[in-house]
Amino acid sequence: MTRFDILEHHLIPVESGQAVAAGWMGYAGNKPRGVTWHWTATRDLASCDRILGGATSLRKGEASAHYGIGRSFAEGVSRYVSLENRSWHAGKNQTLRWDGQPARTGGQWWSGSRTTIGVETVNLGYARTGVIAGPDWIECVSPSGKQEMQVQPWTAEQIVMMIAVGKEIVRRWPHIGVRDHHGHHDICPGYKVDVCGFPFAEVLRGIYDAPSTPDVWTPLWTTTARQRCLRTLGYQLGDSGPGRDGVDGDWGRLSDAALRRFQRENRLVDNGMWSTFVCWRVHEVLSARGSSIEAAVAA
Repeated sequence: MTRFDILEHHLIPVESGQAVAAGWMGYAGNKPRGVTWHWTATRDLASCDRILGGATSLRKGEASAHYGIGRSFAEGVSRYVSLENRSWHAGKNQTLRWDGQPARTGGQWWSGSRTTIGVETVNLGYARTGVIAGPDWIECVSPSGKQEMQVQPWTAEQIVMMIAVGKEIVRRWPHIGVRDHHGHHDICPGYKVDVCGFPFAEVLRGIYDAPSTPDVWTPLWTTTARQRCLRTLGYQLGDSGPGRDGVDGDWGRLSDAALRRFQRENRLVDNGMWSTFVCWRVHEVLSARGSSIEAAVAA
């Protein structure tokens, strides 16, 4: 693997007025419970450094992250907050915690800033005014099913660095497993869409040296794939579409109702959002039936 240095000169001091807090919360076991992946919506790591890193960052006292990962080895990786401390990277409009359960449980507020490690990856996000999609951009749909997007792909060098950062995280906190990784959009559904299209399978296989880790994300990036999965699982979507089975590429009322029913029946939060937590549960249910997500999508 190509060597790269984790830069320390953007580290945020633990002092009053900074977007960092000392240690981890006692109610969380004095340790982080997962990893939240973000995209920066910037073109380079230098911009992310100016916004989040160091004692004079533009968002001083408002937001930070543990790491910023550039798009090339030349950019490298910046560390903003020590793994011993908390970064203020998620919390606003958060409704779910790292495991997909309600963020407010037992009278406690399990915000991402208090319980997870935040990793920013340099990525423009999705095509929009002023951001033109390239020919290789990823076609995917938002967790709500209402927003079709073209997302900038992460580079091969960036993925190598993401894996290296992940390995550093789990060396320090070995209790963090494959299922403890999620995107900002997973814990703040309906508010955030990062990191839709993220190469979770490739990154997690590398972090944990586990090539058999199933890809429960990529096959379910499109509306029709999600609808086919719900149909295979036995949920009715109406009689629209070419096969008159409701698989029509339009995430309407019946598709939303079917997803919500699946969530209720599988002890997930009933919010109508197709999240990492839904992906994993779909995989479990299909595997128990001797099937797979790939087979359900192809049906």
